[in-house]
Amino acid sequence: MVANRLGNNPLLNREKKKENFEEKKEQIIKQYGRLVHMQPKLIEEIDFEDVTFINRLALTSEDLELEELKESISKIGLLNIIYLQEREKGKYRLVSGLRRARAISEIYSDGGSVKGKDRVVIFDKETPYELLDSVSVDENIQRKNLSILEQSYKFNREAAKKDKKIEEILKEYHISKKTFYRIKNAITYPKEITEIIEDLGADKAEILNKLVIILRDKRDAAQVVADYKDLNRDELRNLLKEVKKVDKSEKVIIKYSTNGFNFSVKKKVPDEVKKYFEKLKEFIENDDYRFLK
Repeated sequence: MVANRLGNNPLLNREKKKENFEEKKEQIIKQYGRLVHMQPKLIEEIDFEDVTFINRLALTSEDLELEELKESISKIGLLNIIYLQEREKGKYRLVSGLRRARAISEIYSDGGSVKGKDRVVIFDKETPYELLDSVSVDENIQRKNLSILEQSYKFNREAAKKDKKIEEILKEYHISKKTFYRIKNAITYPKEITEIIEDLGADKAEILNKLVIILRDKRDAAQVVADYKDLNRDELRNLLKEVKKVDKSEKVIIKYSTNGFNFSVKKKVPDEVKKYFEKLKEFIENDDYRFLK
């Protein structure tokens, strides 16, 4: 399924189309296309001179945005699908994704690699022009905006500039400080969240990440995400409140894992108890378990 990866981005402030083209696009792909992984051989066979569906001006390696895109793809992988059509002699023409394809081409040329599982759709030669054109137009409209992870990467770059203040970024993007940090931190979430963040949206992703952190000693990230990803935002917020209450109410906690266990005490104890546990720590570090006898 090719989902709308932009609908949950808080930076977007546009109405959804009444007619959902995504469903139509899925049908076009199902009938005429196939989903494959990104790989160097594919890029090598793209005819970048074929501009049948390309409406952008020719890009050059000096394009600053292209350089940023290369860094982004190198770091977080290819997030948005590139659409190709088969041509004669094993060649391909671009339907949508010129900048992404150019960036990946340069990454491969520089000896780099790209994470791009199921990120390329290849249409058959016989796919009607008007269908491919509709896909191209729709994708170009959507790609005027960045995905959440791409925006997160961009915010981190902006924040790292010594001559740029956070207030300037907030003013430039017309967002609150809370929204800025919500998006900026998205790139640090575990992969179980980042892989579906465009469908979750920034709000739900942030709450899920907080749940993963609080429950990390009881359940792994994959289990937490699987259990709660389908809850709506309000349900997740209520769950987070309840989990925080339970976490605070437990004064003495033992959490086991395959690599050992964590023991925490959230209450005042006599100094004698502290000294006792310091001695236990020393015994365990030295694999000396004679105190058990």
